[in-house]
Amino acid sequence: MNYKTIFIDAPLAKTKATWGVTMEETNGDQLARDIQATVLENDLNGYELMQTIPVTSSKTISGAYSYSLTTGVILIFKQRNP
Repeated sequence: MNYKTIFIDAPLAKTKATWGVTMEETNGDQLARDIQATVLENDLNGYELMQTIPVTSSKTISGAYSYSLTTGVILIFKQRNP
């Protein structure tokens, strides 16, 4: 059985300013389109999606405020039996 692992980088959208601090925001619409395109492409090549794993990171601003955001998604595919 053949497996394939793909990482899809999450694009960042505009930044938000909160309390005078700029924060990054994941562009969820574009990430969803990137995931869909990858799943369809691999489906055409004989692979089926087995697992999806979100990848997150956290950031601390000025040593006081912490937040997390999605930085990407790992997709694990399995090759279908011929």
